[in-house]
Amino acid sequence: MSLEDTYDAMKSIGFGEYEARVYCALLAQSPANGYQVASRSGVPRAKVYETLNRLVFRGAAVRVETARKDARVYMAVEPKTLIQNLQNHMNVAFHRAQGELDRLQHEPDVVEIFWRVTSREDLVNRAQNLVDSAEKTLHVALWSEEFDAVFENLLSAAKRKVRMAVMLYSEHEGLEKLQKLDAGAILHSKNKQQVVPELGRQFMLASDRSKCITGSVFEDGTMDGVFSMNRGLVSNTIDLVNHEIYVERMMNEVGRPVFDLYGEDMKGLNSFDRPDHP
Repeated sequence: MSLEDTYDAMKSIGFGEYEARVYCALLAQSPANGYQVASRSGVPRAKVYETLNRLVFRGAAVRVETARKDARVYMAVEPKTLIQNLQNHMNVAFHRAQGELDRLQHEPDVVEIFWRVTSREDLVNRAQNLVDSAEKTLHVALWSEEFDAVFENLLSAAKRKVRMAVMLYSEHEGLEKLQKLDAGAILHSKNKQQVVPELGRQFMLASDRSKCITGSVFEDGTMDGVFSMNRGLVSNTIDLVNHEIYVERMMNEVGRPVFDLYGEDMKGLNSFDRPDHP
């Protein structure tokens, strides 16, 4: 590696051009005074002491006491110590920033943002990111086409012991693999294909009860939905997924009379009908 590579590496962690050059000059020869540092680094003498003082302030250099009280001599801090100090400082800064941002996010005056999702590619990318970031829970209802796109992500989440409730509307061989990992995954037993022309392939995904995507992929290839951290929308998404799973499980156990009444595919059940009362 050349010195320029070293300068670039230092600049990538927040040092200025002059700071990088002066630190490297000190590292090559310490202790050194301003004249010596300027000669080695190529930094103008008028800027050397200003730069040295910035390095001292940042913890990258120290001023050394000499017999001559008026002499200004400096030493570089060992690289390992410097990097460790920088990491500690940044960890503290990141922690503080996260705390402040989390606090702001939950302020009642913060306007909730809804991101409209208008392409299947965007849907898949956002869904994969939500699954990958999940730490505790996932609630998912989707068709095999989209399940295939997020299957590997779901598999990784299951291996991380993320609890999941998955409703799959059409068959996919990956469902059994999830079930073998103790995932709460279930296949919808009745044909919902008749609703796709009107409702599209519905997609619902909530991660850690804090973020969700809900929408549909339509037969013409278009997609329309939203991604949000709105608590109400997240809660409704979770409730819909749970409801689909609860109904499916109950129908599998005690559904024969219902099928006799409304048909095997439940086509006789219409939400616009007024129920008959005895």
